[in-house]
Amino acid sequence: MTAIEIREIRDADASAYIELLRRLDRESTFLLWEPDERTITVDALLAHMATADRTQRLHLLATCDDQLVGFLVCIRGAVRRLQHRCDFTMAVVREHQRTGVGAGLLRATEDWATANGIRRIELTVMSHNVAAIALYERAGFVLEGVKRGAIRVGNAPVDECVMGKAVASPEPTISL
Repeated sequence: MTAIEIREIRDADASAYIELLRRLDRESTFLLWEPDERTITVDALLAHMATADRTQRLHLLATCDDQLVGFLVCIRGAVRRLQHRCDFTMAVVREHQRTGVGAGLLRATEDWATANGIRRIELTVMSHNVAAIALYERAGFVLEGVKRGAIRVGNAPVDECVMGKAVASPEPTISL
């Protein structure tokens, strides 16, 4: 298998990234967006990227043979009392699942969090996404709670698991 590269998103990725998101929306019921629900444009994405503060938001892509195969977006808490934590969402295209792409995205996120004084990483995941939950547990995340029927897929209520992980990091630079 060709090597996977984990890197930050670039302006040149905008169109391919939007196509990746739409593909993932079509092939997975584990994401919040339903097929054809996304309306983001290349211009809107580029404008968003231009204003992103790298200490507050991480936007990673996974590539294989110059094709986008996964992404992870991590956002730090906006107010001082939440600046020590971040939460993320991620997805990997079906044929690249269980190949180390997800684990690579998680490692890069933890490195970013540590470098930016973040002490806690959080996520939510649909309770029936057994493979993702296993990946997160292998990466050191623990189940912290379940939000019953928090998501609806079709007409069915789905539980949402809340998971978290403490990360080693330098002392925070924000004084409270």
